[in-house]
Amino acid sequence: MRRLFVAGLLGAAFLAPGPASAQAVAGDPLASVMWSTVHATVLGGGPVVFDDARVRVFTPQRVEDNHRVPVSVQVEGLADVREVVVLADHNPIPGALRYAPAGRAAPFLELSMKLNEATPIRAAVKTGDGVWHVGGLRVDAAGGGCAAPRPATASAEWQDNLNRVHGRAWRLPGGGVRLEVRIVHPMDTGLVENIPTFHVEALSVTQDGRTLATLEPTAATAENPVFALDLPGASASGDIVVTGRDTDGNDIRARIPAPDAVYGLLAGRRS
Repeated sequence: MRRLFVAGLLGAAFLAPGPASAQAVAGDPLASVMWSTVHATVLGGGPVVFDDARVRVFTPQRVEDNHRVPVSVQVEGLADVREVVVLADHNPIPGALRYAPAGRAAPFLELSMKLNEATPIRAAVKTGDGVWHVGGLRVDAAGGGCAAPRPATASAEWQDNLNRVHGRAWRLPGGGVRLEVRIVHPMDTGLVENIPTFHVEALSVTQDGRTLATLEPTAATAENPVFALDLPGASASGDIVVTGRDTDGNDIRARIPAPDAVYGLLAGRRS
């Protein structure tokens, strides 16, 4: 069996912003000069409530590898979550991921992304009333994650295994399933000379024909992207299917065995 590699998103020392009351304010609590532009272009200029108490972002305060910055988003106390957007204000590609829980996934997400410089990293959570609830924190980064060549430029892994999915599903204590997947893909931004943009752009997570969640990554997501989701609406006895495509139209399809079928073993196979 091919040895599964899954990046450890929880292995870093994470820092969370201090508690704050939800309040609708005109100004940005992180005082970012790019906030108004990001609000308009990524969030469509919709109504915003800055809410670090219910939308919490965890990430290292000081970035060591700009090509792979682990980010965890936890949402508590918000009902009818329709969409979660992860973004970095000062990135040339500010939006890293759009995630739709589809009513069967929890508003919880882990991923790794690129950072081009020191920036606020935010999660924007859209509820059914059209309001974006935004939490985030500022991180220090030396620069170059989006506009510098990726570390594995010379590696042939993605050429030999493009869009191969490795994954694991295991039971959650309160019911449902946690899913973690890694997709072999270069996730090129198009900002490096002579290397065009090329990235995974759409993913769907289903079980027994039911959509559990959808994701729309951008090139700001790290190479060989890893995603972790909590799926309380999933059955621990049914396989989970991950499908999608990249910007060149290459298909992504894999079946992740159910936790009850693999007894905790790491597995991932094409379906």
